[in-house]
Amino acid sequence: MADDETRRTAAFVDVIAGGAENDLSPPDISQIAATPNLQTTRDSLRILICFHDFPRGGTERIALGLARHWCDRGREVTILCGSGQGAARTDVDPRVKVIELDPPIPRSLFSRLRLGPAMARRIAALDPDVIFLPGNFHLPLVPALSAIPGRGALVAKISNPALPQGVTRRPAQWIMERYHAEVDGVAAMNTGLTSDLAALLPGIKVRTLFDPVYFTRGLQRERPARDDGRFEVIWAGRFEPQKDVPLALATIAALDRRIPTHLTMLGDGAGLKAARRTIAKKGLGHIVSTPGHVPSIDPWLNGAGALLVTSRFEGGPAVAVEALAHGIPVVSTDCSQLLRELIASNEASRIVPTRDPEALAAALLQLREAGSPDGGRLAALTDHLAPEPCADAYLAWFDTLAAVRGR
Repeated sequence: MADDETRRTAAFVDVIAGGAENDLSPPDISQIAATPNLQTTRDSLRILICFHDFPRGGTERIALGLARHWCDRGREVTILCGSGQGAARTDVDPRVKVIELDPPIPRSLFSRLRLGPAMARRIAALDPDVIFLPGNFHLPLVPALSAIPGRGALVAKISNPALPQGVTRRPAQWIMERYHAEVDGVAAMNTGLTSDLAALLPGIKVRTLFDPVYFTRGLQRERPARDDGRFEVIWAGRFEPQKDVPLALATIAALDRRIPTHLTMLGDGAGLKAARRTIAKKGLGHIVSTPGHVPSIDPWLNGAGALLVTSRFEGGPAVAVEALAHGIPVVSTDCSQLLRELIASNEASRIVPTRDPEALAAALLQLREAGSPDGGRLAALTDHLAPEPCADAYLAWFDTLAAVRGR
């Protein structure tokens, strides 16, 4: 009986984590659903997460959620940060120890060059079994951290496309080529990104590990339902160039010329004030609302007709996954490998290959005219992104890498 349980556990880990290293085949969700609760081994007892600071971003939210589940599994989790500043600091589970560098290193243009050596000195004393870099932003820490004598396993998550477009592509490629050989493993958040990394960096030790989605079903709306017949569209994210706020505004203006529409833009960021000025200047105040940051997108999705994603690039846009989990269709620019995997074959959502606002508006109109989709079928697309199995898959991978280093 014990042997059967061991085999089921091993099979589960391979499925949820995408199989062996550099295995590019997609996971079998039916196997995941049929597998009992995973009880991982407890080899990598001490996990250290490196944060520069605590902004409210998707990378930070996912890392803090994983940390919470790792604590549930009996692991000792510590966050080492350059600065304890940021709104997400209050989201840290109380079981997670937070250590701020002394003196602190606040974020600046070249702060990551100082952050790596400063963190290396503290990490040597903390002696973690696993050092986890939760996204691309922290890759510049690799040279200093990889040189720590007798260190634990150093792992990095790639949280965006393997290489960005435009003028930053060449330096980003140099960074990837320089740093990947100095880490013990790289986590890619979807099979498409795993394939891209394997092609870009032959020999890279990459593993497909999905980001979990955190949402709560059945919450009440935080605002009254619309009673004016307008098609309600939700947009959510930080107001910054990556999210392309002007494209969202142009899209909703184009759609409103065809059918009565309303866009709710959730989030904050450096560009929020500028966005509000643009909305006023273009006379869109009657069809666009900007409530600012909200604790959860879930209540705002209840009753929405669609979620609009206008990003230039994304790793795994959590808001889109949450919308699907609630049975809300998504219309998105072609910005994310994960979204291609989730909705490319689903008729109730759309990926628009161009960045033309008229094309995005046409896709939203098609959803409106098609009527309410099968919410259960949409939600099923995200079943493999449940928090516990995703967090357990990371732990199984951590344990393997820590064992290789004799931890």
